[in-house]
Amino acid sequence: MDATENNLLHNEVLSALFKNTFLVDLANDNQDQQIQPDVKQLLEVFVFHQHAQKELPPSQFTLLEAILTACKLNAAQVMIYSKNDIQSVSLQSMIEKHQPQKIILFGVDPVVMGLPIHFPVFQIQSYQHVQYLHAPSLSELETDKQLKIQLWQKLKQLFP
Repeated sequence: MDATENNLLHNEVLSALFKNTFLVDLANDNQDQQIQPDVKQLLEVFVFHQHAQKELPPSQFTLLEAILTACKLNAAQVMIYSKNDIQSVSLQSMIEKHQPQKIILFGVDPVVMGLPIHFPVFQIQSYQHVQYLHAPSLSELETDKQLKIQLWQKLKQLFP
């Protein structure tokens, strides 16, 4: 083993160090192939929240982090959006581009997101190869222990 092999980091380590970046294999010497990140591997879940601002208040962000950690998800597997992000790009185009497996809607009505179906809170619904979970808003979850318990029951089904 030469000196350069000792300095190689595994993809998991790189993902942890550079959480919001894409890994690109520069060792591929096929010049005709366009270099693209492996988005399908990295993005497993989209999370939409009701808050009008792009960034959540600290207490709600902490709650969301705890939820994602409990589901054994890391930052490289999740993209977090406010419901207002859909105004600039359609949900369908985001799904086509990133191909998430699951979408969690915190306080956002599925119809408002552009889905042609309405389903109640705490129901897991599959539509076009994506599983959706409609949940109460993070602000509601912060203050209501019963809602947190109901959410946890559904999350265990969504992330077995």
